[in-house]
Amino acid sequence: MEMKLLADLELDWAFLPIGGHYTMDVDDALRAANFIQCKNVIGIHYNTFSPISIDPEKAASTFSADGKKLYLPLIGGDILL
Repeated sequence: MEMKLLADLELDWAFLPIGGHYTMDVDDALRAANFIQCKNVIGIHYNTFSPISIDPEKAASTFSADGKKLYLPLIGGDILL
């Protein structure tokens, strides 16, 4: 709920964990993005080992269905806008 305190900052981007085992999962990250009113999210803490594996296409479609864009960089990869 503390994330709601960030709503008035008009953030363009947020880095949010989406792995779900030790951190929030995709649905929680979408909820957090709504709390902070941010439409562009870079997913972090996912797909580095089995407990935090996600389906990238499903995660992206979950965000897209809510009018948000989820960017999922590969380890060591770039984010191309």
